[in-house]
Amino acid sequence: MPETVDRIILVYDADSGIVALLQDIVKKAVGREDCALCAITYSPLGKRAAWSQCEARLDLNVDELHRDQVPDAWALSPTELPCILARRGEQVPFVLIRRPEIERCHGSIDQLGARIRAALDAAPS
Repeated sequence: MPETVDRIILVYDADSGIVALLQDIVKKAVGREDCALCAITYSPLGKRAAWSQCEARLDLNVDELHRDQVPDAWALSPTELPCILARRGEQVPFVLIRRPEIERCHGSIDQLGARIRAALDAAPS
């Protein structure tokens, strides 16, 4: 098993599916966003280019899940969402960045990227 984190998982406080996607597009278009992580990583037109660049700089796999896609075995409470998880191989992921830390980024991709990098550097091996 890998000793270091080999992927992060963005867990959005939103549901998956076409209806949820269309609702999210409308919310973004009118300036109302319910998920701080969504606001940072996506615009009404799709993934933000600056976020894609940030992902590339992290140099590890970045997965995305919606709240209805999170396995029960991970035992994430809805009150913990959105969050960013870290994973080593097939081990159960652990919370790397909590909702309050995401909210403190105030929509800044650079701040979120810096928080992720600092949390990865501090993650126990």
